[in-house]
Amino acid sequence: MKKLFKLLVVGILFSFMNANADEMPTKIVVASGSTSIPNSYIIRGKHTGHEVDIWNEISKKTGLKVKFITGEFNTLFGYLDSKKADTVGNTITVNSKRLKKYDFSEPYAYIPEKLVVHPNRTDIKKLKDIDGMTCGFSAGSNGGNLFKQIAKKQNIKIHMVSYDSSELLNEAFRRGKVDVMIFSAAEVAYKIKIGFIKARMVEENIAIGAKAYPFVKNNERSKKLRMIVTKAIKQMKKDGSLAKIYEKWYGMDFSHKPNNMKIAK
Repeated sequence: MKKLFKLLVVGILFSFMNANADEMPTKIVVASGSTSIPNSYIIRGKHTGHEVDIWNEISKKTGLKVKFITGEFNTLFGYLDSKKADTVGNTITVNSKRLKKYDFSEPYAYIPEKLVVHPNRTDIKKLKDIDGMTCGFSAGSNGGNLFKQIAKKQNIKIHMVSYDSSELLNEAFRRGKVDVMIFSAAEVAYKIKIGFIKARMVEENIAIGAKAYPFVKNNERSKKLRMIVTKAIKQMKKDGSLAKIYEKWYGMDFSHKPNNMKIAK
């Protein structure tokens, strides 16, 4: 009788553990920027940006309760690595270095990295035209790292300066401390559109990057969350809700992969 009782208890515990293992997460913590206009930023105490709109739509489609942790760009992966956040929502580019450390969701955007110059510099049309100038970029940005590689290959002599936030970089540009900035096309298009900066984008792209949400490797919870988020992104592409968010913020759609263009990694 005792043996039978023990077997029943073990069986119940095993079933309970399996049931818990099969449960899908209901909450997700997203590390997102506090000054990354218009990706994710705080204005008059309110967190806004296209990332907020995307996550609201993901929540609507999946039932996930979304909580944001905000900070400067160079702090966001620290939240993920320390498990204070489940992912980073700040238009993160998928690249080879990050792929070694993280698993990514379905890409939700394909955005060019651009050189940004003052409007009167109509003589600058290609990357090599900024030879000898000072170029600013946000610390940890993929565009800055990619351009360093390109400059080395093409023998473009350029002084690279990193800034802790896009806000500080914009101010340096206004004051003439840097001749050129590196930004994603979406971010700079928005800032030019609203009159936040007076600038223009150089015609030649640095690269086009796929944007997706990173999740830590070898973690069951992260794997499940990545599957949930990927499914939602695919639905948003199909029903046009993702395109509507980009149209709202930029007047153009970045949600689909460009034809015949190589995606940088």
